Amino acid sequence: MHTLKEIYQDNEERNFIDPSLYSRYRVKAGLRNDNGTGVKVGLTKICDVIGYKIIHEKKYNIDGQLIYRGYPINYLVNKQPSDKICGFEETAYLLIFGTLPNADQLKAFKDYLLNFKMGPVDLQYETPNILNALQIEVLKLYAKDPSADTDDLEERMMKGLKILASIPLFTFSYARNKVFKSYPYPDRSLAENILCMARGNDQYTFEEAKIMDTLLMVHADHGGGNNSTFANAVISSTGTDIYSCISAAIGSLKGPKHGGANCKVTNMFKAIFHEVGFTTDQTTLKKIANRILDKDFFDHSGLIYGIGHAIYTKSDPRALLIHGQCEALAKSKGQEEIYNCIHAFEKVAIEVMKERKGIDVCANVDYYSGYVYSLLGIESDLFTPLFAISRTAGWVSHHLENRQSNRKLIRPANVYVGEMEEIK
Repeated sequence: MHTLKEIYQDNEERNFIDPSLYSRYRVKAGLRNDNGTGVKVGLTKICDVIGYKIIHEKKYNIDGQLIYRGYPINYLVNKQPSDKICGFEETAYLLIFGTLPNADQLKAFKDYLLNFKMGPVDLQYETPNILNALQIEVLKLYAKDPSADTDDLEERMMKGLKILASIPLFTFSYARNKVFKSYPYPDRSLAENILCMARGNDQYTFEEAKIMDTLLMVHADHGGGNNSTFANAVISSTGTDIYSCISAAIGSLKGPKHGGANCKVTNMFKAIFHEVGFTTDQTTLKKIANRILDKDFFDHSGLIYGIGHAIYTKSDPRALLIHGQCEALAKSKGQEEIYNCIHAFEKVAIEVMKERKGIDVCANVDYYSGYVYSLLGIESDLFTPLFAISRTAGWVSHHLENRQSNRKLIRPANVYVGEMEEIK
């Protein structure tokens, strides 16, 4: 008797679809056009991601821009006061409410988030992954909410803020096997509280907290087309509760092609360091890059993680902001040699991709973010949960926008290319 696994393997070919059929039936695989641009599926006022221009139906690569409610991310990061840390709170407010807060509004918003009190948390999950635990905890919030299924926008907004305030506490409760019912320092910023909970002490420098704040800001949103936000939009279109939508978005973010890429980059660097040391030699690093593309090194996927992006071509503004702060932090930590190797490999990888595939690529946000997290003393299993913490602000804002304006059920079509069995 065959096992079910063997039966599936014997019939695996029945699930294989000839890639040429996509062009034959004009199906946009991955919701991508033939020139690599995304298929337009919605409208938004929240965020714009710019990496190219289309002029007379021809695509021209340009320097990347990330726009939150009309403000470039570079402006929002660089405008932060030199003596305060409140960038993420200001950014989350902007995304959710549509305008930059004044001093009183920012204080009210920050007080709500950081004075939040969480209910009981069960840490005994049979899952090794924090993202899965976050999904469970967000769904538990639904179970505790007597009006969880309301379609009132203001109530959905308040539920969204509850999720936004809860996820950092859930994350570090699970990571440290210690329930954080509230933030240790409600009079400080979320970035500072994250460093305290991650490290188990408050021994951080102002510069470290500033960098964490920047990381939270640049991850807060990335338009309506990124995978987790689109998953959120698809589920929101059914009219279901916000808890289900955010839980689904977290599940999407867990994937290595989305939020999990930062861990892949970190592990790729470890493999490179083990193979060739902290070298900046171009010939040596070029051989490594070619081996990765040849599926002869690291995870044999043929992917140079952290290099290339679906939209950005010449530059990723998030990566540039992180890179600028990363160099100074690495030097202060005595890791200049490691930083120099990572920076040298970035240049080589971009060059090799151009030679091998004829495409213009750049380092994306994941290329440096994992390294910066490690410089801040944060272990790799927290990298993607930290992404989820910041991206929740964007998920909530897009959920509210979709429930207000884009209420049509998302229901695309597939083309059937299977066989028709002869029925006797």
